[in-house]
Amino acid sequence: MIGAPAQDPGIRVRRGVSKGTGRLTPISRAGRLVAPLGVDAACPAKLEIGMRSDAREPLYADMFVEIDRPLVASRPMLSSYLPPGYELVAKLLVGVPPATPVGEYGLHLKAGEEELTVPISVVDVGELDNGGNLALHRPVTASSQHTGANYPLCSVVDGDRDSSGWAGGNGWNDATSRVWPDTLDIALGGPRQLSRVDLYTLDTERYPAAWLGLRDWDVQVRQDGRWRTVAQVRGNTAGTVRSDFAPVTADAVRISTLASNGPDNYSRIIEVEAYS
Repeated sequence: MIGAPAQDPGIRVRRGVSKGTGRLTPISRAGRLVAPLGVDAACPAKLEIGMRSDAREPLYADMFVEIDRPLVASRPMLSSYLPPGYELVAKLLVGVPPATPVGEYGLHLKAGEEELTVPISVVDVGELDNGGNLALHRPVTASSQHTGANYPLCSVVDGDRDSSGWAGGNGWNDATSRVWPDTLDIALGGPRQLSRVDLYTLDTERYPAAWLGLRDWDVQVRQDGRWRTVAQVRGNTAGTVRSDFAPVTADAVRISTLASNGPDNYSRIIEVEAYS
């Protein structure tokens, strides 16, 4: 099977200019994290954290990671050799156990004498500010799922459209090469009015959509227990396709895949979004 290697969720080091303060400073790429309750554990909330060295000399730096219970952080600390002015950046995953009460929590980062607290809001999926995307963090099922790497179904509704995480936790790959159709279903939590579905297929510089992306598919909606086709895409070579159709009321969206580009003919989807 052709596919990009799993992405290392670990550490990147960025070069900068030291301010000469001698401080080791914790950093977060987001000032606040929203963590939905009730989503698949394979798709935890995530953010980038790190630390910056403004020391005058290179040093071995540690940053300790603590989180308010019952939330769970994917790593307890970061450690690295840092020259002056350099930043260490890493992805942190935040798990929300099923019985977690909704409310406010904190992620606490401590490096040297400096400490940073990042607020975390645990919210029910139904109360999530989804930006109009009715599919965001909703339950997903599929006709099959490839088990040779990390292709969680929930990743197609996690809000991450970036193909760079392919085979490393972002994107779905079916398990039946050259067998069609494949189906990917998203339950919307009740009847919703829909008029648009956006699909993001695998598309990177190394693995462009014209070579390995999805080519042909139908967009379907479920009304009164029956699936109805509302849009069709044929001959696609782009990474992103928007399908508009007359407004309908439905409780689920299905992508019925019919063909892909490339020699192995798998279905590869990064993200699906649905709008009214």
